[in-house]
Amino acid sequence: MKLSNRRFIGDVNKIELSMTAMIDVVFLLLIFFLVTTTFVPPERHVAAGIQVDPSSGNQSQSDLQPAVIEIIGSGDQTLFQLGAIRTANLHELKTPLEQFQDKSEGAFVRVGAGVPFEKVAQTIGLCKSVGFISVAYIPGD
Repeated sequence: MKLSNRRFIGDVNKIELSMTAMIDVVFLLLIFFLVTTTFVPPERHVAAGIQVDPSSGNQSQSDLQPAVIEIIGSGDQTLFQLGAIRTANLHELKTPLEQFQDKSEGAFVRVGAGVPFEKVAQTIGLCKSVGFISVAYIPGD
């Protein structure tokens, strides 16, 4: 193998690319993608899947507020809270729980830290005896 500093001026093996054919292919691809593209409407213009009947403007109280009973353990005392009603006696919540119209939605028992299981079981039993179909237990922190 011979190394030299000479450069060949008239290189016969020079490769040339035809830019005309490449530009044609690029434009054909561009036109193809523009024609086949489907544009998705913005989410704010998409119709909602929930249809509301305007004549049914009257909603019951159970539609607006679910039955959520919070059990809070503060020291030796256990407090039960249902909405604005806060009491230490669980049986005082029986009348407000009976007033819920749609009991098929179920009740929720949210329990704070340090609450004895006996109080939780009594609360779930009260909800079942009042007529709630299902009672969900939500553990506290």
